[in-house]
Amino acid sequence: MLKENKNNKLKVDIFVPLNACSCQWEKFMNLVFTVLNDYRNYVKFETKNLNSQEARKLNLRGKSIVIDGKHVFTNPFALKKELPEIIREKGLK
Repeated sequence: MLKENKNNKLKVDIFVPLNACSCQWEKFMNLVFTVLNDYRNYVKFETKNLNSQEARKLNLRGKSIVIDGKHVFTNPFALKKELPEIIREKGLK
């Protein structure tokens, strides 16, 4: 079962190299936001630095999307495919 958070939304952390030029991760963010926009009532997202202790703890090697600290995606298209099922599993839809 997925970890519950206080507002009963999926916690989506988007890890990108914030210390690099935004041209390195802008397209990735746009694709992620396109996916998340359809589920904005079910998710709460935060952008985080890929070069952080938290990212190292999760063993992230590149731009990534982490849902509830458990599901890791490196591709927005895979996120789009799996997100509806994750939302259903959590009982949000």
